Amino acid sequence: MITVLDLISSFCKSRSRQVHEQPHLMLTGINQKVFLNQWGEPETQVGLNQLGRLNKLGTLFLITEPTKETPLSVWIYKKKDSILFFTKEKLVSHFSCKKFR
Repeated sequence: MITVLDLISSFCKSRSRQVHEQPHLMLTGINQKVFLNQWGEPETQVGLNQLGRLNKLGTLFLITEPTKETPLSVWIYKKKDSILFFTKEKLVSHFSCKKFR
């Protein structure tokens, strides 16, 4: 079972590493509509609003319903083993669900 907190924590760590390593950027920039047309609606959607940063805890996010105003959207396609991160409706990163188990 993937917990949202594990997902957020892993995403934040991976974004800081992406400056040096870029393993999950092959599809970067693809619009959300492409995934909707090809894969249909994701099984899970989460919106994240950044609340701020704490030195020892890292970045804090508020989990919300995904909307167009949500700065970061997380889509989970369990059947396709994919977790997708979108900013402004563009893909910024993607992972295998298996990495979060």
